[in-house]
Amino acid sequence: MTGTLMRTSQKKSLYVRALFDYDPNKDDGLPSRGLAFRYGEILHVTNASDDEWWQARRVTPQGEEEGLGIIPSRRRWERKQRARDRSVKFQGHMPVILDKQSTLDRKKKNFSFSRKFPFMKSKDDKSEDGSDQERSPTTPENENDPTPFMLCYTQDDTNTEGSREILYRVELPYMEELTLVYLEQEDDKNNDECSSEENVLSYEAVQQLTIQYTRPVIILGPLKDRINDDLISEFPDKFGSCVPHTTRSRREYEVDGRDYHFVASREQMERDIQNHLFIEAGQYNDNLYGTSVASVREVAEKGKHCILDVSGNAIKRLQVAQLYPIAIFIKPKSVESVMEMNKRMTEEQAKKTYERALKMEQEFGEYFTAVVQGDTPEEIYVKVKEVIAEQSGPNIWVPCRDQQL
Repeated sequence: MTGTLMRTSQKKSLYVRALFDYDPNKDDGLPSRGLAFRYGEILHVTNASDDEWWQARRVTPQGEEEGLGIIPSRRRWERKQRARDRSVKFQGHMPVILDKQSTLDRKKKNFSFSRKFPFMKSKDDKSEDGSDQERSPTTPENENDPTPFMLCYTQDDTNTEGSREILYRVELPYMEELTLVYLEQEDDKNNDECSSEENVLSYEAVQQLTIQYTRPVIILGPLKDRINDDLISEFPDKFGSCVPHTTRSRREYEVDGRDYHFVASREQMERDIQNHLFIEAGQYNDNLYGTSVASVREVAEKGKHCILDVSGNAIKRLQVAQLYPIAIFIKPKSVESVMEMNKRMTEEQAKKTYERALKMEQEFGEYFTAVVQGDTPEEIYVKVKEVIAEQSGPNIWVPCRDQQL
């Protein structure tokens, strides 16, 4: 095997989480035996002093170290991926990450939304919100009805000190019809579509933490609704949901703290939203709804995994609140695989679902605990349960913001 020898200098050791799959058999120029790994695996980098190659071992879920080999450094991997993306763009084959719409999506990436508005629990609220399922050819539709929508508040929290409150409109109930209207700074309007380098995922520095709570679970991607339902149905003693908040008036049959936490005033809930007490919140029919950090924590401290139907942005908000979720992304293999798993889908619907999943991975991939693929819903469900079992703790790996790679 040919390649440049590693330059050795003062050793630098650290633990990282891999944010990509790596097969050394497909990598040219390795100076010595490579170490294969999968997305989400923990690696103990025993020597990171070289600019191009690192020496590492895999860390098993049980905390044992295995294997020893060379892996590409962060600098090398990101450089090669950017060169590949530029090559694809130059040749005229525009992948999802380079088209105009995805550029707009990147600018919105910190403005969270939930397609199905999961803060509503009662049947009355569900009827306001629309169908809880993906549209299929058998779904009746009244074209004369206006498209329902909700107005959502969130924070552009890329810079905490300069964060801005965003008000935007989300049309329901289907993502195919979803429209976001948001406020942008004047500088944003003048930015070129691809003025900055694409975000390339490589490694994330991590540290081990011992927790005293049961981790929340966030499933993202196709099949998430089915998986969420199956987890709660099969393991009602291990999985549950939290009680949402609302400014809506309590109905006669509802109990405060069981059906909803009924907030005394809109002003109070708006203050709580601005103070980042909610992982997601929105407005519908002049009422505010939201999932609070406190509600999630209450379920977690009772020993249950809190199942959350939220957007990718909620992962980061939970991490900030030190409620580190198990975030699992269901990655479809192809448009055909999407159609195979949902026989009622048309090819056009499956294509949109597949493209939506790719964009979600690009926007939130660095926050996923694991990426799961499979040929059948049953296979995927088994893998999801395995990930949850492995990642439940009490010893878990969390981002280490102070460690420079």
